[in-house]
Amino acid sequence: MVSPSHQTVQLSRLSGAAVWKADELQILWPASTGTNNLVTDIHSGLTEFNAIVLPLDAAFETRLDAARRFWRTLTGRPPSPAFGALPQQTKMRHILNLRARDGRRMEVTYREIAEVLLSREPIAPRDWRDHHLRHKVRAILRRADRLISCGYRDLLFYPHSRSRKSDR
Repeated sequence: MVSPSHQTVQLSRLSGAAVWKADELQILWPASTGTNNLVTDIHSGLTEFNAIVLPLDAAFETRLDAARRFWRTLTGRPPSPAFGALPQQTKMRHILNLRARDGRRMEVTYREIAEVLLSREPIAPRDWRDHHLRHKVRAILRRADRLISCGYRDLLFYPHSRSRKSDR
C-alpha cells in the first residue's frame, strides 16, 4: 500500500514524452540532462505511476542513479553529476597515454615524446640516459599498449568493468 505522502507522476505531466505500447509500456521523455527511457511491464491503462522498481543486478547503482536524476528533474531540482562519470584526472591520463602512443606510431623518439608532452624545456641528448622522464615515458607507453590491446573497451562500461580486476 502506498502512503498518501508518495508523489504520483501523471504521464500528461511529462511534456514532450513519446509513449507507446509493445510488450510493455515505454516512455521516452526528453529532459535537460538527456533523454529518459522508462520501461514498465504494465500492459494497459497506465496513466500514472508512483514507484520505480529496480532489479538488483550488476547495473543497480547505475539504475538507482538514473531514477534519482529522474526524480530530481520531476521535482524541479537541478541535475546532478551522473554516477560513473569518468573522473577528469583519468580522462587526462588516457589522453596523455594515447597521444604518446600516436607519437610512437609516427616513429617519434621517446625523448621527443617527453619534450612535447611532459617537459617545458628541451632535454639534452647527453642528459636523456638518466633523465626521470625517460622512465615516465616508458610507463606511459606501457599503459597505452594495455589500453589499446582491449582496455579501452572497459571505458564504455565505466564504472562497471567487463572483467574483474582479480581475473587479470
